[in-house]
Amino acid sequence: MAPRAIRFPYETPGLDVRWQRQLLIGGVVALLHVGLILALVHGLAGGIVALRLPDPAFVLYAPPEPTPTPTPPPSSSSMRPSHAASGAAGAMGRKARPKEIMAPPPRIIIPALPAAPVAGTGDAARSGAGTTGMGNGGAAAGVGTGSGAAGNGDGGGGAQRVAKIAGDITAARDYPAAGRADRAGRQVVIVLRVDTQGNPVGCRVQQASGNDEADAITCRLAMQRFRFRPARDAQGQAIEAEYGWRQRWWAP
Repeated sequence: MAPRAIRFPYETPGLDVRWQRQLLIGGVVALLHVGLILALVHGLAGGIVALRLPDPAFVLYAPPEPTPTPTPPPSSSSMRPSHAASGAAGAMGRKARPKEIMAPPPRIIIPALPAAPVAGTGDAARSGAGTTGMGNGGAAAGVGTGSGAAGNGDGGGGAQRVAKIAGDITAARDYPAAGRADRAGRQVVIVLRVDTQGNPVGCRVQQASGNDEADAITCRLAMQRFRFRPARDAQGQAIEAEYGWRQRWWAP
């Protein structure tokens, strides 16, 4: 069986299908315009057309309103009536407390000692003495001439000790360099025999240093270099005497 074309009731025979659809759409649009115009006229006349909108598919979240901060009630002091205008006295103030003041410690003033009286000038006959002296101020009155050799009394003597007048031992090269560390901090005491001409003629070790070589070198150098003023007796005559010498070695 061959298929048959189905015709809609509003289709007009002989017209193209596309033109028929356009006519149908145009009619629907015209009906909508007419309906809107009628609704507008009816609203102006006093009637209101209620349009119902469809229910929303979702609900927007609205934040909660902030809670208002309660206002504190007025204090009783602020509600009291002021008597300043009526001349009433104000509230009693706090009792004043004086500030403590620390006094500085007292200064102890030491009185100055009185100065000693000025001594005499010494030009008076009895200045500085309780009674007038009988002597001439000397320790004793000598009978002789006072010389050491020709006096005939007991005047002053002419004895003197021996004294070194030349020579010394101070150079480090005077001793071997190999034993320098062993000599450091040591010392030796020697005794020289000096003749009447002031020359050393003998040497002996009085206090050893512990280094025999250094002690022997010290005696030899002293005999070679030292010269003396000879000692003298009470009559002023040159005599032999001994002279002591201490030699120290310092650390380099």
